[in-house]
This record gives sequence, C-alpha cells and structure tokens, in this order.
Amino acid sequence: KRPEMPSNKKSFQNSTPGIAPILLLVFVFLSGCGLRQSDETKPSAKALADTAVYRDGIGREVELPKRPLRIVSLAPSVTETIYLLGAQDRLIGNTTLCTWPEAAKQVPKMGTLLSPNYEIILAAQPDLVIASTAGNDENSVRGLAELGVPVYVVAPRNVQSIFQTVENIGRITDCSEEGVRLLAEMKERLDRIKARLEGLPPVRAFFITWFDPLLTPGKITFENDVLSYANVQSITADVPQFYPRYSLEQVLIKDPDVILTIEHKGDPLPPFKRTAGWKDLRAVKTDKVFFLSEYLQHPSPLFVDGVEDLARKLYPERFK
Repeated sequence: KRPEMPSNKKSFQNSTPGIAPILLLVFVFLSGCGLRQSDETKPSAKALADTAVYRDGIGREVELPKRPLRIVSLAPSVTETIYLLGAQDRLIGNTTLCTWPEAAKQVPKMGTLLSPNYEIILAAQPDLVIASTAGNDENSVRGLAELGVPVYVVAPRNVQSIFQTVENIGRITDCSEEGVRLLAEMKERLDRIKARLEGLPPVRAFFITWFDPLLTPGKITFENDVLSYANVQSITADVPQFYPRYSLEQVLIKDPDVILTIEHKGDPLPPFKRTAGWKDLRAVKTDKVFFLSEYLQHPSPLFVDGVEDLARKLYPERFK
C-alpha cells in the first residue's frame, strides 16, 4: 500500500505550510464511544439541531452535530483513529485504502484517497466527513464541502499535530474521554522508547519513501519527525520540499549509517548489494538496510507501533 503522501494532484501539503498495546485497544472497542444496540444510525432532527462550531486543521469553521451518527472517513489514518476511539459503529463509509483493522475492509467504500465519490457520499447522507491533509486532494475535499457536506479536515504534519488530530477527532465524534485515554497511552509508549534509547548517539539514515522515482521525506513531513522518536536523524530533514526527488549521487555523498524503507505494492526494490552505486554505500556494505512496518507512515496512533518496530531493529540490545 502506498503511503499517505502527495501525488501529482494538488494536495493540502503543497498548499499549506508495540503492536500488542494497539491490539489490546482493538479488543476493547466495544467499551468505546460507539453506538449501543438501541441507538439509531440515522440522525434525528433533534440530533442535527444540537450542533457546535469547530475550527478544523486548515482554519475553516465547520458546524457539526455534537454527536455525529453517520461518519465517513476519507483517509486510512482517520479510519484507524476512529476504530481506536471506539466510534466505528457510526462509520458508514471509508476509502479503498482503509484496510486496518480487518473490519475496516468491510465498510462501504466511497472512493479513493485522492478521488472521493461525490455521488456515493451524498447518497449516504453523512453528518460528518473527516478528510486529512496527509493524502487527500484539496480540490476534491473543497468541492465536497461546497456541495453542503459537513467536511472537517485534520492536519497531521508532525508528531505533535498527530496528537492534536487524535484529540480533535475524539472531540468532534463525541469521544473526548476516549481520545484523552488514547493520547495518554501513545505518549507513555513513546516515553518508554525514549528511556530505553537514552544516551545513544543518533543514527544517520536515508529513508526511501518511494523507489522509482526515488522519493524521500523532506523538512515539513511527519515521517522525519516520527523517525526522531526512534533516535534517527534523517539526512533529508533539511530539504525544503515535502517529498523531494533525490538522486543516488546525493545519497552517496552523504553516505548514511542506515537505509530505511517500506516495501510497497507496485514499487519493487532492487537487490541493493548487487545494484551499481547502492552497493558502495556504507549502510549496504554493513547490512544496515532495514525494511520497516508501514505503520511508520501512518499519521494515526499506529505510528507508535512503527517507532517501536524501528527502535527494536536499530537497537536490539536495548530491547532484550
């Protein structure tokens, strides 16, 4: 699965500057803030009249029901957060890329990450649609809002704003208490990782977002901030573009300690040890090429799983 990142379409980003704990959270979904069996799935006139105005991640003011009953997610990270908050019983639609947890695959599909299907969404009559700057196409989302659909946009551009996104989604779905608990769990796990890595010098890494063409996270992307929580210094953290094209020559000049990547369908990686140029890198010569969990690229609570996976691979002696 390709990460949530800009494509050739106009994205928001171009226009605006342990697995076990997570599975435990999945196990307690039913104790979250989803509907009980006696609840209605259609918003009543009274429910729709009880509204509040929220400012979303791109500065828009959006009027929403205080307890939305028909929610559509336009991004995998949003879907993941909704499930972890326990609001999945009110999720009536998501995208073709929303595949976690397994149950999310069965939710009616309302288009792709970049091209939401207006007709299907309008017919579903949602009282809340949640979009994200991490992957959704700006024009598509604004077009949906212009049709009168209540669209709230989250903007997870770094770890702190991922925290804010979790809090915001909790608030607008009437799951504030669950959001606070989820956020506390995320921060506690990150603090435990930091404590284990205390005193170690950072590892210099080149992160391959996409191999052909060669793309890497730049200065204002959440990936580079996420990497820092595993004591990793990205060699492209100072590049001003979001996901710049990078050349092998540039990688050779900086000669990182490690190469980090995620295998994506449709983007095969070469055998680095037998590939011209790549085989000359220190990281390749010393077997420091690491294939990571895709959750590292999810700006949802699952990114913590990705950080734990990376830290264990880089510093196994600290996780015995």
